[in-house]
Amino acid sequence: IVLSGSVGQVPQDLLQHLTIGGRLGVIVGDDPVMQCTIVTRTSETDFRSSATWETVVQRLQGFAEPARFQF
Repeated sequence: IVLSGSVGQVPQDLLQHLTIGGRLGVIVGDDPVMQCTIVTRTSETDFRSSATWETVVQRLQGFAEPARFQF
């Protein structure tokens, strides 16, 4: 699975669609620091993540944003 834009966090729903050995290519983070991340499903319950490079791309709509710290 490859997402064509960035998200605030790795979508857990998409991880469940991966078969063992399947991979998700996703750009995660907030401007100006986003990382292209490859997530591989290694078993029914385990995943391995590898950040490959930094980039900045437009945010995808419809994906949950992580909670932000507020005073």
